[in-house]
Amino acid sequence: MAEGADIQAVRPAGSKLVPILLVVNMLLVGAVLAVFLTRNPGAAGGGEKPAAAAAEGEHGKAGEGAKSALPGPTQKLADFVVHLRDPEADRYARVSFEVEVATEEEKAKLAGYMPRIRDAFIAYLSDRTLEELRGSESIARTKTALAERMGQLAPGVNIKGLYVTDLVIQ
Repeated sequence: MAEGADIQAVRPAGSKLVPILLVVNMLLVGAVLAVFLTRNPGAAGGGEKPAAAAAEGEHGKAGEGAKSALPGPTQKLADFVVHLRDPEADRYARVSFEVEVATEEEKAKLAGYMPRIRDAFIAYLSDRTLEELRGSESIARTKTALAERMGQLAPGVNIKGLYVTDLVIQ
């Protein structure tokens, strides 16, 4: 009977091994899927338009072929820290942007418009609520609105894209 007791003592430890192996297996499958989906976004997105393309709007020139597909030079904007419009609580947002333009000359031209652009961005962002900045659809709408304002404030500058590089809301 001592032998039977030894076998029973081993079984509970062995039964813990199977669930652990199942969890590890599921994590590995999840990691493989995550890598596949991030490398091939069109396969999972069902042909949706990326948020960066939505921000480009009519500011990007259509029909330039492969030349427009290449990324242009970018200009990093200084961080924006704004007080959000929320009557119930004091909320702040810190947002960082990069602007993609067509050429280095347009990047230099854009620098002359920075005070106007910063003023418009601060005014727009401080008029938003937490809900208007939460989620990918809200961020895409915000980028589109800000890209349109940039097009008006910086005439003659071909703005190819506006990218959010950092977003923190407290």
